[in-house]
Amino acid sequence: MAYDVKQISNIVNDSVKDALGKVDGVTKLNSSDIVSLGKAIANFNAYEGFFGSLVNRLVKTVYFIRTYEGSSRSVLRDEHEYGAFVQKVYYEMPDAVDNPTWAIPDGSGAYHQTSPYDVEGTVGVSALIFGGKGTWSLEIVRPVEQIKTAFTDPSSMSAFIEGIYLAIENAFKLEEERLVALAVNTAMADAISGGKSRNLLLEYNTKMGTQLTVAQALTTADFLRFASMEINRTVNNMGVMSTAYNKAGYSTFTSKENMVVEMLSQFASASDMYLQSDTFHNELTKLPNYESVPFWQSSGKSFAFDDCSKISITNDDLISTENETGEVTQSGIICFIHDVENVACYFGNRRSWELFNPRSEVMIHGEKAEKGFAVDGHANAVVFYMA
Repeated sequence: MAYDVKQISNIVNDSVKDALGKVDGVTKLNSSDIVSLGKAIANFNAYEGFFGSLVNRLVKTVYFIRTYEGSSRSVLRDEHEYGAFVQKVYYEMPDAVDNPTWAIPDGSGAYHQTSPYDVEGTVGVSALIFGGKGTWSLEIVRPVEQIKTAFTDPSSMSAFIEGIYLAIENAFKLEEERLVALAVNTAMADAISGGKSRNLLLEYNTKMGTQLTVAQALTTADFLRFASMEINRTVNNMGVMSTAYNKAGYSTFTSKENMVVEMLSQFASASDMYLQSDTFHNELTKLPNYESVPFWQSSGKSFAFDDCSKISITNDDLISTENETGEVTQSGIICFIHDVENVACYFGNRRSWELFNPRSEVMIHGEKAEKGFAVDGHANAVVFYMA
C-alpha cells in the first residue's frame, strides 16, 4: 500500500465552525489524518503513491535529547582528586574568669600581685576525620562503519553521534544528582537520629486543639502560616551562637549566607497558593540558598506526597545504642535547614576513555568517577516534618 495523502477539508471546516461558535457544544474531531503520534519505522508505509515503488524521503530527523544540568544543592563545592581523608578541627570557647587587674586587697595594706604563670585555661580543640568514597562507571559501544547506511552525509551522522554522547553526559549528571540527594538525605537522617527534628503538625494540633491530617494541613492556611513562622524563626535563631541546632552540642552559628533552606515543592506550592503575600513565607524564599526540591529520595510513580516527602536511609555511622541497625525512615518531611558545612562532597574525580576496535570497527567509550561525601554533626541542621 502506497503512502497516502488524506483529504481534510471536512476537518478544516469543522475546526473553524468550532472556533467561531457556529455549533452547539464541542465537535468531536478526528485528527488521525493530520496529527501523527509516531509509528515504528517497521510499521510505516514509506512508498510514494503514484508509481508505488519509489521510497519517500525523510525531510528531517529530529534528535530528541536535551542537556540535563542536574542540581548540586550547595554540596558539590570543594572536591579533591588527591588524598584520602579530610580533617576537620573544632574549637571550644574558653570560660570567663575574674579580672586580676581589679583584685581587691585583703585590707592589710599589702597588694598581692597575681602571677602571669598561673593561667591554666586553654581553648579546647578536637578533630574528626572524614574519608571514604564510592566509584562507578558508564560504558557503551557504538558502531562506526555499520551505521553509515542510515545517513546521507557525514554531518547528519555526526549529529546522531553527538546525541549518544549527550545521553552519556545526562546519565552521569543524573547519577551525580542522585548521589548528592543521598548525601543530603543522610544528613537529614543524622539530624533526625540526633533529635534535631520537629513534627510541626503535631505541634500545631496540640497548640490549637485540632486534629488535622497531613492532607488537610496542606490546604489549611492557618497551619501553613504556623509552619512558615516556625521555620522562619529557626532560620533567625540559627544566626545566634548556640548549641541548640546541632546534634554534637557544638557552639556555633549559621549566617544566612551560609544557610541552606530546602523545601519540598508540594509544601512550597501549598504555601504559595494559600498564603500568597504572607511575610514569613516570602522571607524564606528570598534567602540566598533557598531551593524547592520536588522529592527527597523517590518520586514514586505519581509524585504523591507520601512518596516525595519520605526518606529511608541506612548508614553504619548511624548505629548507636538507640539505633542498632543504623536505619532511619521518616515520611512527611517538608523542609531541611542546614549549614553549608553540614553536608559536602570532599572527594571527586571523573575521567573519560575511548578506544577504537579496528577488528569490529566499533568505538568503545567509558566514563569513570569517584565521589566521597561528608556529613558533619557539629554544623547546624534541623528537619521539619508532618505526621
